[in-house]
Amino acid sequence: MAPMWPFGKKSVPTEPKAEPKQVEVVEYERKKDTSQKDLIEDKSHLKKKSFIDAMALLGDD
Repeated sequence: MAPMWPFGKKSVPTEPKAEPKQVEVVEYERKKDTSQKDLIEDKSHLKKKSFIDAMALLGDD
């Protein structure tokens, strides 16, 4: 008959359970900005000589 196993089984220490962390909520306020609208509505680039020349080279007009 085989002898008993000479090495004992080690008990694993229980890991402390981590408490759920509070999630910090960050709120941002979007400021109303009309500068983007002004940039979109700006048509001054259509009157520049370099633009007119480029369109003349590319267009049929």
